[in-house]
Amino acid sequence: MRQNGLIITLIVELLLLPGFFSAAILANPLPAVEPEPFIYSLKVKDKPEIDGELDDEIWQTEPIKKKFISYSPIFGEVLPYNTLVWTSYDDENLYFAFLCLDPEPRKVKAAYTKRDDMYNDDWVGFSLDALGTKQTAYALFVNPYGIQGDYMDTAVKGAELSPDFIWESAGKITDQGYQVEICLPLRSINFKSGKNVKMGILFWRQISRLGYLGAWPEAKPGQGVFNTHTRIVYERLKNPFKLELLPSITYSNNRRLVKPDEWGETEIFRNFGIGIKYGITSSITADITVNPDFSQVESDAIQVEVNRRYPLFYSEKRPFFMEGIGVFNFFTIPNGFLPKAVHTRRIVDPIWGAKLTGTIGKTTFGIISASDEWPGQESIPGSNPHEGKNAFFGIARGKYSLYKDNYFGILYSGREFAGEYNRVYGADFGYRLFKNHKINVSFLRSTSAESKNSSAIHSSDINLYYTYITKTLRFKTAFEHIGKDFRLDTSYLRRTGINEGWGSLEYNFNTHTPKKNWLKQITPGILFQYIHDLYTGMNDKNLNLYLSFNFIKQGYLEVNYFAINESWEGETFDLRQFNLSGEIQLTKWLRLSGELTWGENIYYTANPSYKGKGYEGAFSLVLQPNEKLNQYFNYSHSDLFKNNEKVYGVNIFYFHTSYQFNKYFFLRAIFQYDTYQERLLTDFLASFTLIPGTVFHVGYGGLYENRKWQDGSWVNRQGDLLHIKRSFFTKISYLWRF
Repeated sequence: MRQNGLIITLIVELLLLPGFFSAAILANPLPAVEPEPFIYSLKVKDKPEIDGELDDEIWQTEPIKKKFISYSPIFGEVLPYNTLVWTSYDDENLYFAFLCLDPEPRKVKAAYTKRDDMYNDDWVGFSLDALGTKQTAYALFVNPYGIQGDYMDTAVKGAELSPDFIWESAGKITDQGYQVEICLPLRSINFKSGKNVKMGILFWRQISRLGYLGAWPEAKPGQGVFNTHTRIVYERLKNPFKLELLPSITYSNNRRLVKPDEWGETEIFRNFGIGIKYGITSSITADITVNPDFSQVESDAIQVEVNRRYPLFYSEKRPFFMEGIGVFNFFTIPNGFLPKAVHTRRIVDPIWGAKLTGTIGKTTFGIISASDEWPGQESIPGSNPHEGKNAFFGIARGKYSLYKDNYFGILYSGREFAGEYNRVYGADFGYRLFKNHKINVSFLRSTSAESKNSSAIHSSDINLYYTYITKTLRFKTAFEHIGKDFRLDTSYLRRTGINEGWGSLEYNFNTHTPKKNWLKQITPGILFQYIHDLYTGMNDKNLNLYLSFNFIKQGYLEVNYFAINESWEGETFDLRQFNLSGEIQLTKWLRLSGELTWGENIYYTANPSYKGKGYEGAFSLVLQPNEKLNQYFNYSHSDLFKNNEKVYGVNIFYFHTSYQFNKYFFLRAIFQYDTYQERLLTDFLASFTLIPGTVFHVGYGGLYENRKWQDGSWVNRQGDLLHIKRSFFTKISYLWRF
């Protein structure tokens, strides 16, 4: 009862926070907002050539000369090297050019890599709120060789890394530093057409070797990127004709070793898919797909799967679902047990899909429908009573923009299959107070039934979150309730039947002085987490004390101490752990990172479970001997000992070698060996990507396992390392933009 009272008190206090702050606002109104500065973009008749040379006539005009101010690892310092910016446009594109001055251009870090792998280089870019709603923004980055990185920024959940937008870029290192040109087609973005179109914009720059990230306008702590944007004005932007056709062909064949000297029949997979996108207006887009391709050029990230309490998370990779995915972000607390309310990888094998996304005034909306063949597929002959039937998914999201980056949103998510259903309704709300304070609240209500004749089961999910962030102080606190019967079939959900609350406090000490220019910042912090299990009535507690250091060369070091009380299978275990992690770009061609955790752990799969001691760690090395060759090595280790006897030990060795001939074409080889599974994976790929959507991939993979043939069947993890599976695949797709 005392524990339940504590939870109820916490809920009441958090629910009263909005009222408290609203009263405080009325009693102490915010100061008048200063008029935002404006950038007036110049219209051009002739498109500048995107070649990295700033010799076009438009770039001979007066640039934007502003001081970029650091925001990481520390706030408020002027970047030591100046950045000049130009902006222009025509009826079809937006153009940007940057001259990034550097007194030591030989030390500028840059490499030819595949898209989105350039964030450890020097780079420059911008955040563009094309709709002017302060809810979503296109974040585009370019390194000195013109390699692109991009993501969608959202007011709800921050960066959504999945999307790849279509735009042009080029870069060149000079004796002044480096320079970059960007062309962003209007049909690649959603915006409001018409006269005097106002968008929000912010410019970024990273100086890799100094460890500086800076921006103009200044990115002030705790106020959010959307409230930092300045206004850029375009005299007139027309609604572009937007029609895209994306056909794709995928072919693969697989063979398995059925006996020591006999391969089974070749399994052949052929798939033809097509996607159509149409811009109804400049801010509303419709998408339709048939047989969307699920082949992934990059394998799912390597993760240790032994002795895990919760399922692993893998991100979405399919183009149809990646496009506009930021619209469907729904607020749940950071590091909670419901990380994503809409996780489209739960739609496993769609035969078709349709989507409508857009913005009207201050309202943003998104609708997805899809038919999934996966639950009706045959596994063992005759074992699936619903064979041949499809699951139907329907997801709808709406969001209304309030003042600044504040918003109110609603969500519906449903799945229907053979009389079974799951229907979830919800709402979320985000509001920023006194610039540095922010609250987020969300609620979800699920209704589910296992069949037509079973009774409906109802349950709820509640999320509350409050942050206070300044230049030196960060305070965050959160609470979530997930009911015992809560179900959300489109989500990534780790656990149900819990009440969880946590709070963290950290203080930043700026140590950057002329005598200690290698050390930028020291940050001590504390985090406390409390979990009450609604099934058992038992509790988990986690106290984390940490100390972090930020250095030049993008370096950091963090030390953690954990005091944990974790309940599992009717018993509470007292655990003590230590953690050490760090990373540094030691030279232009060498990057090192590592993490080590040692102490006590629970062996979850034992019967009964027990506590042991062990180590978990990883070490990574990125070697770039020249601008085109990249060698990545990762070693992961996990073990557990009981009474000095080893219970298990896992070592995973991962080698990734790639050679990037230019921005479009690379060769790659991967070798991965798992000592626990006694399994070797090999993967070879040739990949050409002209633009996202126009691609050609050819790959070959092999799987080797330790197996022994005994009494007419295989015995795993014994005998020799045998080649047991080989696969070949090819994919070609071409994006037609009319």
